Amino acid sequence: MAQERPSRLSEWYLALREHAPTLRQGLADWFEAVRAEPVLLWETPAVRYAVYGIGGIALALCLSTAVSFMTPPPPTGARDAATSADFHVICGNPSCGKHFVIRRDFGFNGFPVGCPHCGRHEGLRAVPCTADDCTQRWMLPEPGS
Repeated sequence: MAQERPSRLSEWYLALREHAPTLRQGLADWFEAVRAEPVLLWETPAVRYAVYGIGGIALALCLSTAVSFMTPPPPTGARDAATSADFHVICGNPSCGKHFVIRRDFGFNGFPVGCPHCGRHEGLRAVPCTADDCTQRWMLPEPGS
């Protein structure tokens, strides 16, 4: 039976626990060196990068706040954002072929739908006709597209 690999978290924990006494002594030595020569604080990469990171976050928050203050409020009487859309539909029944519009939530893909004219469940989503010789504004999509 194969032995399971120990988790990375436990490996990190054991390594930290093994080196904790030397880390404490090294940190104490570093504090003494910084107290004697304060410029060492800025010359320490971890401290310098932490200050850069905190400064970047503070700058991003300030810019975000400034942009939110400069953004104008919505006009009086503005409605909430739309949650539904109108879908143009053509009945796939050859004897009917009527064009109608349905309102459904965004992302609706429950075609075919029922036709209000012939009552059959053959309403397919219509696409705009872009051909030069097209006499209709909407048409059924080509099969396979």
